Parts: sequence; structure tokens; C-alpha cells
Amino acid sequence: MLKTISMTTKVSSIAIIITAAGSSTRMGGSIKKEYLPLKDGTVLSNCAKTFLKLPSNIYNIVDFIITCPKGGIDDCKKALASLKFESKINVQIVEGAATRQSSVFNAIKAVKHNPQIIAIHDGARPFVSLELIEKTLDAALEYGASVPACQPVDARKEIAEKGFIVRHLRRSSLAAVQTPQCFAYEKMLEAHQKASLDGREYTDDTEIWGAYCGQVKVVNGQAENIKITYPGDLERGQRK
Repeated sequence: MLKTISMTTKVSSIAIIITAAGSSTRMGGSIKKEYLPLKDGTVLSNCAKTFLKLPSNIYNIVDFIITCPKGGIDDCKKALASLKFESKINVQIVEGAATRQSSVFNAIKAVKHNPQIIAIHDGARPFVSLELIEKTLDAALEYGASVPACQPVDARKEIAEKGFIVRHLRRSSLAAVQTPQCFAYEKMLEAHQKASLDGREYTDDTEIWGAYCGQVKVVNGQAENIKITYPGDLERGQRK
């Protein structure tokens, strides 16, 4: 259930980054997974459409940025052709780089309007709900950083190089994180600047925040918010 809007609700400025600069090698085929057809558009356009449903009297989208592979701006535009953005929302398409980390950094550097919060979402997660987006944004506004996550169903083990179990992990203290991952913009920009120079490769943006800013608040994710990775994922996601 979505929140009740009152006359005293404060409007928060938000920047949206949707990442679609990867090569989709695990999917196979000739079409990038974000550009695959879904409903009346594509995987990517369905991601963007949900973010555009954010109530404007609570969240003011001041920047909307989508990353694409180098040389792929025209293809990205075609994948978004079914989408109608409000006239006040200027959509930027930014070319990515060799890694997800550097692609996201390119997008963060393209932000123009100094928002309070930046939300970073995988372009291959088209089933994200408006409720989850709002919940994650609100947690970031309160705590500075947030991520949706689900507790694993299967038991988790740490495996050594030769294929033997070396540690039995407790499911209750583990989480499979999703996106959107939301952060205070200015602190995240500074964290990415530092991360780009430290020689490390980070798994996601929560790890960068953890290295330079502090803790990340975890909110309950949704099983439906799957990431399209392998052939068959899209069909399974539509059946959920």
C-alpha cells in the first residue's frame, strides 16, 4: 500500500540512474537483455516507467540518467521509444565504461541539479514495484543510504578453491541485495571519486558507501524484483 499524502508532506529532490551499459553475455542472443521486448515496450522502458510513477508532490525527479554501452546511444533511445517522459524531466543517456563501477561513476558525474538522494537501479530489473522504490528512497532520506534485500532460502556455504566447504553461514545474518540502492548524493559522489582512485574493484555501490561513508540501512526486498540474467528469466518473471 502506498503512503498517504498530506498537505504538509515535504518534497524531496531525487536523481534516478538506471544502469544498462553491460554486455549481457550470459543471456546469449543478439539483443541486449535490457532491450528485450516486455509488455508494450522493453525491459528497460518498463524499469523507467515505474520510477516515473513516483508522486511528484513527494519526490521531485531532477535528473534521470540511463547508461548504455559505448557507441550505443541510438539503440538505447530505440529501447525507450515507447516511453513518454514528462516535459520537465530531461532524460540523459550516458555512455558507460569497462566496469559497472566506472559506468555508475560516469552517470553520477552527469547529475546536474544537486539532488538530496540518488537512486541507482539495474536496468535488467523490470519488475521493481513503486512501493519498493518509495520504501528504499524513504530509508535513504532517513539514514543516508539504503538497499532492498531478501533473506536467502537455501543454506549458504563458503567454498574453498578445491571445492570443499570451509564455513557454514547463518542464513539469518545473510541477505541477497537488490536495487534500487539509494544514497545521499553529495556523499556518494565523493565516495565514488575516492573509489575511482584506490585501485579496488567494488561489487556494488553499497560496498563503496561502506568503505567511505558508513552503514547502509536494509529494507525488505521483494522476490518479484528479479534481475534478468539468463535465458528464461524474463518468462519466469512474468509468471510471478
